[in-house]
Amino acid sequence: MKNRILDHFGLKVLSLIIAIVIWVIVANVDDYTTTKQISGIEIEFINGDAITEKNKVYEVPEGTVIDIIVKGRRSIVEKLTNEDFKAVADLSKMSITNAVAVNVSAVSSRIDKELTISYTNNAVNIAVEEKLQKQLPITVRTSSEVADGYAIRNKTASPNLITVEGAESVVNTIEEVVVDVDVNGASESLSAYAAPVFLDKNGNEIDSSKFDYDVKEVEVSVEVLKTKELTVRVKTQGEPKKGYAVASINYQPTSILVVGEAADLAKVDEVVIDDIDVTDCSKDLETPITLADYLPSGITLAEDTQEVMVKVAIEEIEEKTLVISGDEINIVGKSGELNYEFKDNISYILKVRGLRENLDNLKVTNLIPSIDVSGYDVGTYKFSVNFKEIKGIEILDNIEAELEITQVQ
Repeated sequence: MKNRILDHFGLKVLSLIIAIVIWVIVANVDDYTTTKQISGIEIEFINGDAITEKNKVYEVPEGTVIDIIVKGRRSIVEKLTNEDFKAVADLSKMSITNAVAVNVSAVSSRIDKELTISYTNNAVNIAVEEKLQKQLPITVRTSSEVADGYAIRNKTASPNLITVEGAESVVNTIEEVVVDVDVNGASESLSAYAAPVFLDKNGNEIDSSKFDYDVKEVEVSVEVLKTKELTVRVKTQGEPKKGYAVASINYQPTSILVVGEAADLAKVDEVVIDDIDVTDCSKDLETPITLADYLPSGITLAEDTQEVMVKVAIEEIEEKTLVISGDEINIVGKSGELNYEFKDNISYILKVRGLRENLDNLKVTNLIPSIDVSGYDVGTYKFSVNFKEIKGIEILDNIEAELEITQVQ
């Protein structure tokens, strides 16, 4: 047996060596060295506090990935994907030009030793800015319309302030912060929760992912109450300068829409502005009046109009002379048994005073001159002539008319 094993021993060893060599050759041919491009390896940025500790913020380019070429044995390389690699950019080692180097390695240290990794874009430029913190009020913005006969009296947000922090160039574009609530058809007060919306000076929405803010949800309350239209009246107080008078009072609006509880609305029908002081005025007076100052408790304005614009026209008083004949004087209380005749058909001079617009069209007939002869018998008498009172007209003269009363023949 031993002889059989030892027979041709050298030949057998040679055969074994040849077999091993052939296996190595075949193995090397089958598992040759190859290369492969692997794309889309996401870059991880570390040590960002090296920037933020300096009161700065940074922004990496969107979709920051790197492509590599790996070289190694086919059996290893052909199975590799981008998930088998990690790309790291250390922000603490950023250059003065804000560029940071990217280091790529295999996740498995065993595989990493088997590969040669190469890539051309081995640095990423980082945007670095000063950090800015800004506090802004939160405004409630409603959409749609409440039910007919109702209006919004008050809108509140809780909290009503929000703190924003981020890159100076971004934060400075924030002009307004609003929360939106839909009030379509509302006939009672409502509340809701809404996320803040950030707007620039043109009213365009700003992407809130570009900065940090401390309020993610805002409680909104909208007070919806009934409305009522009220008449506006304006009156003056005091007297203009001697020789002048109030010619007219013009104002807008002449009515306003208010909002309040039904019980409060039932108590009011008009708004009276009665303290327009014209004391010693000799020229027109124009003044804005704040409506809210004249509204009763529990009532507020339901529209944007906040003021009444008042113009008081002040004009100089003028005089006018009228001639009155006896035929124009009415005789009151006459008896059918007596005749009445004015003595000598005398005409009477009457001076009146007032504003030009009142005097221009004033006639004797407007004043309805009259005397009362009730109880008078035959004889000649002097009677004081009475005149109808006309607003804006002052009678300056006291006229006496002589009347002869005779018996009817």
